[in-house]
Amino acid sequence: MSNPSLTYRPEIDGLRAVAILPVVLYHAGIAGFPGGFVGVDVFFVISGYLITSIILAERRAGRFSLVNFYARRIRRILPALFVMMAACYPLAFVLLGPSAMAEFAGSVTAATVFVANLFFYDISGYFATAAEVKPLLHTWSLAVEEQFYLVFPALVLLTWRMGARRQAVLLAVLALASLALAQWDITQGKADRAFFMLQTRLWELMAGALAAFWLSSPRGQALRAGGRLRHGALLGLALILFAVIAYDGETRFPGLAALPPVLGAALVIVCATPRCLAGRVLGLRPVVFVGLVSYSFYLWHVPLLVFTRIGTGREDAALMLGVCALAFGLSCLSWRYVERPIRRMHALPARRLFGTAAVAMALVGGLGLAGIQTEGFRAFYLERRLDPVSRASFERYNPDTMHARLPDEGCRFSDEVLSDAFVTRFEDCARIHGQAIFLLGDSHAANVYRALRATALPPFFVALARGGCRPYQPEKKCSYDAAVAFVQEHQAAISRLIFHVSGSHYLLDDRGEGDSDAAFEPGAPLRVAVDNIDKTAAYLARFPAALDVVWLGPFAEARVDLEDPVNYHPDRLRFNPVSLARFSALDGMLKARAADQSAYRYISLVDALAFDGDTLVQDGCLTFSDVDHLSPCGERLFGPAIAAALEGASG
Repeated sequence: MSNPSLTYRPEIDGLRAVAILPVVLYHAGIAGFPGGFVGVDVFFVISGYLITSIILAERRAGRFSLVNFYARRIRRILPALFVMMAACYPLAFVLLGPSAMAEFAGSVTAATVFVANLFFYDISGYFATAAEVKPLLHTWSLAVEEQFYLVFPALVLLTWRMGARRQAVLLAVLALASLALAQWDITQGKADRAFFMLQTRLWELMAGALAAFWLSSPRGQALRAGGRLRHGALLGLALILFAVIAYDGETRFPGLAALPPVLGAALVIVCATPRCLAGRVLGLRPVVFVGLVSYSFYLWHVPLLVFTRIGTGREDAALMLGVCALAFGLSCLSWRYVERPIRRMHALPARRLFGTAAVAMALVGGLGLAGIQTEGFRAFYLERRLDPVSRASFERYNPDTMHARLPDEGCRFSDEVLSDAFVTRFEDCARIHGQAIFLLGDSHAANVYRALRATALPPFFVALARGGCRPYQPEKKCSYDAAVAFVQEHQAAISRLIFHVSGSHYLLDDRGEGDSDAAFEPGAPLRVAVDNIDKTAAYLARFPAALDVVWLGPFAEARVDLEDPVNYHPDRLRFNPVSLARFSALDGMLKARAADQSAYRYISLVDALAFDGDTLVQDGCLTFSDVDHLSPCGERLFGPAIAAALEGASG
């Protein structure tokens, strides 16, 4: 029986359209697609299916060649990718400051050598606010696929003599192991690793590979041809749609949460035929055409959206939809004049193709290296792009903003986790000093800890503070549950527990996401995550009733892009007035919430620090190091006021 896996299936291109449209609309911030990122998972399944189908068909025909396989991958992936990156480079040069340009250049180099997933895993998370201004963030998924292409063909060839059934069992075992590893990372608070790494995404590609094995078997061909599986395709589309609508940036993803879109995509691949309802819809010519251009559409939409946000400072729905339309137009041109002609160059000798690819990689990667070596063309930027006043201000106020870890001083110490060493040291200090002040929270608590370290607080002062850790978002890496047990056990040795976390995570943008720059734009409505406030209050109520528990309220955040040298002009180096208003409103809500309970006392840092527009620069100090964290000199400057607020409200 002929193998249908190499027969053109328009419903697969239709499935590509189902994958790409939610991704684009999610990245554009269009309401109604909070889980649109799952389209990437659908792409992974499609890729696993197509690659495996090709390998199986050619290997059974006795004409599979690794050289030809990688030649096809080069023609398919690299030309459109390199054209996109080359076109984005001058845009980045014009729109980005030195720091952002250096990062962009690094992402160009990483994407060129297929390690973009490692690059972005190292510097940020996919759902982080900063991800919205990373033009090449989406290339992480291409890197995962490219790494898969490097190992999967060899795996199939090495196990060929096992037979198709045993090969499929082996792939299923690998898929289950990959899924288990992804879920383990999620439960251990390593969501970024689960998101970006091949080993935790392999199962999604394997799902497509298993679909290919099934459809290449006589039973699979017979069932599909007989139409007995046709309702499975509708179920598959429903599962994908469910994830697109029900998921959002707070979903613990990928792991088990990725099962609906992955299984949905596999069901469509296995069950859809041109005769069933799902197959007819997916086979409509407009739907198929979107699928045909989906690769270029995926490449172009993210950088265009990012550059528009940076260049205009806007991201309203009408503008973003217009940018998506532009990206679609460019993707059509890319498909017509880049993808199709090069993919049809079958007569080009492999040596010349690989040589040309190597030269192109060297040129594009060289552009990236140039940006890295020059620190984002920093000298040129400062000399040619900044006026003398802004340049002088930037050079004066742009110190190294990395916080060096303060050396321990006796019984003043901090850690990110409640380790055995932390407990032992605490107990030793308790025997010497009696009771401690215990500070608990996220990276802002670390700010407060460093600010208080220089004041005259008692000598027994400890902090358990880790960035990204908040009690309403439980993760294994965070020690909130362990802290409750620790405090209960050591209550006699603690005079006061101070809780402090960033307030920007209680303030939401129009997509319902916290810590978003969009929430601090002029005209943005005030949206507060009341559920998260209630969960925080419930967490504080878990501590012993006799303990003095203090919720030290959030300080107002600068919400000014301090990576952009343009903002260092004295007229712009001012506190974001929208942020001042937002934090004042949030502070009022937290005060009101505290008045209705007795589990904790609330101390307002909004009142204690009284920030205004001039707060960003005081006494020769740039008080913030980024949009929301205090700088080292800001910590020293505000430490006494924070200490006074705590002492003034002492029980």
